[in-house]
Amino acid sequence: MKLQIAAAIGAVAVLINPALGQTFNICTPEGDGTFTPHFNVVPSMVVHSDPVMDATRGSIGLDGTAAERAFSFSRTIATILASAGGDTSAAAQEAFVQSLLDTFIPAETLPLNAKGGVVMPLDARGEAAALSAAAMLDESNAQGMKPLALFNRFDLAPDNWANCGEHRIIYGREPGVGGPARFLLIFEAMVPNPNPAAGEDGCKPVAEFWANLSEPGLSETELARRLSAFYYEGKTSPSLTAPNLLTPVVDYRNYGGDGGRGQVRANAFNPPPWQLREWLTQRTFNATPGSLPLTFVPVSVKDNPLAELYRDDLAGTTFQAKNPATSANLLHGQFLQALTSTIALRLLSETTSQHQTLVNALDLYHLGTGVGAEVTPDKILLNTIALGNDDKFNEFQSTSQGFSDAPGEGGTSLLVTQMLAQVGSAANPFVNPQSGEILLNRARAATCAGCHMTASRSAGGGFSGPGVVVLEKPDGTVLRWPDVDPGGFVQVSEARALSPTLTEAFLPFRRYVLSRYLCKAPEPTPPPATAESYEPYGDMPEPRTVAATVGQGLVDETASGGYFVDDLVGDFAAGAGVTQPVAAATDMAARTERVNRSIKALTPEQLAALREKVGNAIALARSIELQRSGAFVETRRPH
Repeated sequence: MKLQIAAAIGAVAVLINPALGQTFNICTPEGDGTFTPHFNVVPSMVVHSDPVMDATRGSIGLDGTAAERAFSFSRTIATILASAGGDTSAAAQEAFVQSLLDTFIPAETLPLNAKGGVVMPLDARGEAAALSAAAMLDESNAQGMKPLALFNRFDLAPDNWANCGEHRIIYGREPGVGGPARFLLIFEAMVPNPNPAAGEDGCKPVAEFWANLSEPGLSETELARRLSAFYYEGKTSPSLTAPNLLTPVVDYRNYGGDGGRGQVRANAFNPPPWQLREWLTQRTFNATPGSLPLTFVPVSVKDNPLAELYRDDLAGTTFQAKNPATSANLLHGQFLQALTSTIALRLLSETTSQHQTLVNALDLYHLGTGVGAEVTPDKILLNTIALGNDDKFNEFQSTSQGFSDAPGEGGTSLLVTQMLAQVGSAANPFVNPQSGEILLNRARAATCAGCHMTASRSAGGGFSGPGVVVLEKPDGTVLRWPDVDPGGFVQVSEARALSPTLTEAFLPFRRYVLSRYLCKAPEPTPPPATAESYEPYGDMPEPRTVAATVGQGLVDETASGGYFVDDLVGDFAAGAGVTQPVAAATDMAARTERVNRSIKALTPEQLAALREKVGNAIALARSIELQRSGAFVETRRPH
């Protein structure tokens, strides 16, 4: 993107701090055509310090309970409810959180993966009984969820710049306190491009917001104040002036309630095995007085194909026993075809143009020395390995304790391994031949379970290192997947410690990506894709299918990842004879009120039809967005 440049100093991205009266150089261009970024991993990629995460509302000048944490679980839940025009009382917050806990069913179930046309086994879980929504929301309770870290995932922006990546808050309860075992939640908000007409340039306020947090002399209190304004008010300016995002980061729309990306995920251990699950925050379309406007909707865990699909044969599996043979075998065949073609090429990410660009541009950036700053081709590989599979293959859980979800484990994929070996041994100028086992190891690492445990600890029943080998080099050395937190299963511990995977591989890479965006003006951005020109790679619905689902006038918004549900509700209500005053596209409060009035005016039968229509539209929009190429990497790994 083209930086706003002061003519007197040349191509230097700067910020004037009105409080300190100082100039902060985000990036300095050197005389030899290289660049030196001046922002750091902490706090520009992650914030996890106690002074910030424990900062109180009173300490940063907010109204409300002075002793409450500024990033409290209660504040996030209340803000999400408020974004739908809902009640934010303690009772409403408890009911909303309970809707998430209720999805942990204490008996094995078989939810339908509608896109795949099959049911997939879902384990019985005890969280609904073990955890209390009221206690989770109470900071003074031993089971209370406390904020652990804030993450900048600008690196997840798509190639059409419909959004500016994800911006996350992690919560966890103190392990072993008050009875239940460990439980963590991560709220992963998509932030739509606040100025989509500007394309790549439209995301500059978000990128510069994070970079400017590294300003020398910035106090922890000021850091907390800026981050609070960003997440809960949508402000990116250091002066904390009027909001310039479409909504606050914390908004139900940004967690899968509208647009094409964003979700909530959990790491759960109540009781074992340790599992990861995923939800969206979506409207209930329930007009009953006193009912919640929102609920947590469980969905498949992205980039987590059902482990049985990696097998040579489905014989003896629960998946085969619980589905018609034709359906199970058809999906199995489709997966193996994808695995040995499109998926395998994404696992061999060295072959992609984005990967090679990242490697070739390394010498242009002075990123610093030491494992926590430098970026190498090996680190780039650890960040670009991905599955990018169609959602029809994904299951609704990812088990990271033991190897039940590890691809190819137990000798069940001998023929599949042989096929992958042929893909890995094909002549390629960017990577030497890799075995089928290596590609299966990469597939393991690209899942939630693998990244959180089974790829990091391949011995001792999954509790001991080393990590799996993901690259065999020509000189005989190997690259292994890095380790998680010493306590296992998480990348951020309840003590707010970061894992080696984060500090040594992921975070330095993400800083490099942000440097490439801020420190060098790229080529001009092409016009946004239209319904006629939009061609995502992979198994995507035709534009006419999207049009039939959401209405022809909303195809562009759906394909670009922008908000569209409010307009969809308005069109549906108008078709039912319910008209409401037109609300400006940027007046989100007025648009929310318009939707709520429409919902109250529709009959229960109409609301049921609307609920289905919106659900289908969101599913299509997410399918399109998740399969888009990234702005920085070919396939954006969702975890």
